[in-house]
Amino acid sequence: MTVWPPRVLVPADLPAIDRGGGARTVPLVTREIGATSFLNGITEFAPGASIAHHSHNCVESVMIIEGTAIVDIDGVRASLGRHDTTFVPANIPHHFENASSFEHMAIFWTYASVDATRRGAATDEVRRVDGEAGAAADGRACRETARVRVRPGAEAAFEAAAAEAAALFQDAAGCRSFEVRRALEDPSTYLVCIEWDNLDDHLEGFRSSTAYPRWRALIRDLVVGDPEVAHDRLIVKGF
Repeated sequence: MTVWPPRVLVPADLPAIDRGGGARTVPLVTREIGATSFLNGITEFAPGASIAHHSHNCVESVMIIEGTAIVDIDGVRASLGRHDTTFVPANIPHHFENASSFEHMAIFWTYASVDATRRGAATDEVRRVDGEAGAAADGRACRETARVRVRPGAEAAFEAAAAEAAALFQDAAGCRSFEVRRALEDPSTYLVCIEWDNLDDHLEGFRSSTAYPRWRALIRDLVVGDPEVAHDRLIVKGF
């Protein structure tokens, strides 16, 4: 029987996972340090940030530790302040939002199983909560950039479709962030920039998922030709 030593965990010294949409998670107690019956950690939300609607295969409890939040539990919304705590049974869809547009918010979460999973409401994809930390830390992260030509006059519709698609990507396994940029020189050209834990999460995971045809259907009638897609990995970051 493995005997695990006691640990003092300092969030500032631990790796963080970019959840996309302005959310950032720091896992604390995990299976890797000896947990056998629960997981916990902290998720920080930038002003106005939220995470996609989802559910878990086990009980989850969340405490607000900074700022103010809105929780949506199966369509019922409530405002939460510091130290307010939620209890959500397994398989109940929910999500948290930062209620402030100018202050950060943070939650302390606990799952009642080391085998906790997250099922995205928009995509129905399931991934292990503890698998997210390992994938994000293995050094294979990459960025997908899709250069998209939009039909003249369809720019507003494309931007609305991209905003709707954000939830599909936030639910996708291995997706860290999703953003859309508009070219200054050619306003009908957009750059869709998506960060992935690794290349396979995009090419083999997302493209074979139910979310991929939904994403394509959202923009199909708004674009000219196929997007030009390239992948890159950060080599040098000066400042």
